[in-house]
Amino acid sequence: MTFDARDFRDALSCFATGITVVTSMKSGEEPLGITVNSFSSVSLDPPLVLFSLGHTGNHCQEFRESGTFAINILSSEQKALCDRFASPQDDRFRGVPHKAGENGSPVFDDSLAVIECETWQTVEAGDHLIFICRVTHVTTQADKQALLFHKGSFPVL
Repeated sequence: MTFDARDFRDALSCFATGITVVTSMKSGEEPLGITVNSFSSVSLDPPLVLFSLGHTGNHCQEFRESGTFAINILSSEQKALCDRFASPQDDRFRGVPHKAGENGSPVFDDSLAVIECETWQTVEAGDHLIFICRVTHVTTQADKQALLFHKGSFPVL
């Protein structure tokens, strides 16, 4: 290998990506959410998407046990939400307006789009678990712009 971890991270940061907050419900009806930029479409038929979570520090096992999710695609107006759900704090939902989606997962009103889904398959991949999910419901707000991440910052378009 002719590159180190920093070189690899720098190369990956050249790919601009949208930002999501993936939400679910823990056992005991406690909301669960985390900022995720490793999100992608997979298939139109059946409708499949994927996201990945690191095995450590990301509530990976709780998401695996839950099996249903809302992928809130953040609008450019939701940077504070991105930061909040990326930070290590106990009650990320305190004071954050949200409602239950069709599958019970928390949904944020101002999201650019919300994709509700359920686990279709999981794949172990290095230090991450890939969740491939079957889409069960979608909503969009076409009048908003996406929150983007590129080279370690959030460019304004």
